[in-house]
Amino acid sequence: MTRSAIRPVRPGGETLPFGMPLLIGDGAASSSGMTELRRALAGYGIAANSSIAHTVGQARRTALAALADGTRFLVAVGGDRVAHELVEAIAGPEALTRAPDDPAPDDGPVLGLVGLGRQDLAATFGLPEDPAEAARHLLGGNVFSADLGRARWHGGDGEETAGVFANAAELGYPAEVSSRQPARLPARLARVGRLASALTALRRTSSTPARLTLAHASVDLRLSGLIVANGQFSMGRSKVAPRALPDDGRLNVIAFEGEPLGVYAKSGRIYFGDHVPDPTVREYQSPTVEIDSAEPLAVALDGVPYPGGPPASFDVLRDALRIKV
Repeated sequence: MTRSAIRPVRPGGETLPFGMPLLIGDGAASSSGMTELRRALAGYGIAANSSIAHTVGQARRTALAALADGTRFLVAVGGDRVAHELVEAIAGPEALTRAPDDPAPDDGPVLGLVGLGRQDLAATFGLPEDPAEAARHLLGGNVFSADLGRARWHGGDGEETAGVFANAAELGYPAEVSSRQPARLPARLARVGRLASALTALRRTSSTPARLTLAHASVDLRLSGLIVANGQFSMGRSKVAPRALPDDGRLNVIAFEGEPLGVYAKSGRIYFGDHVPDPTVREYQSPTVEIDSAEPLAVALDGVPYPGGPPASFDVLRDALRIKV
């Protein structure tokens, strides 16, 4: 990622220029991660409030209520779902209709990320997994002005549905893998979780003829999976889009040709970002992406599954999200 977008929002180096953080975690963060993070912040004299989301949508509702009360600093503690729900709350419904070049206000909310080893979005920014180190990154005024991806697709009822993603949108095999990453598995057992999710995804997916349309070209291919990336990591901390930059105004498109088994066979290379170039992996950079397929493809945004599938389209909202680094 470029370092030019990292800048202090306010001069003076205040400890909490965005106000007191609200820590919002998932169920897996409730055991030790949240406690350790609060203890580390207390060492800096910060008594941060926290909330644990045990059900789907609870993190988003908590964030929306906090924003309505004037909170400007929300911290996602845990996996991809809690980060995605906080991104949805911060972006708001207006993100679904806003112009691509309309940036977020300079005094808008700030998103902190403490992934505890389980979050793809935090990995893109190289943020520490250890709660004590993560606490230090929540101090001060440095933020990264990131782009936000926007997706439109046919929902489960056949009507057009829209959503946003900070990290990646996935279709087909990658979507099945990401949406099955175990939320409560300790980081040291993450490899086992990735294997289990990949094997389940293999049983549920197949390839399909598809047309991929970019800003500069259209291609027909037999597709097993598509990743439209703003960040570099997805599919359980795998470096799927190693050349993605979350502030360049473009989406990094990774299209896997052939059968899902071929993608699975590359799992080791994908984890380290060594799968490109490859004759069965197409990579593109484009501000807009459209995909249509003969057969249904599962959809996931930031690792969160959604009903429906292609035809789908994606574009970029420039500088729409401020991330604490």
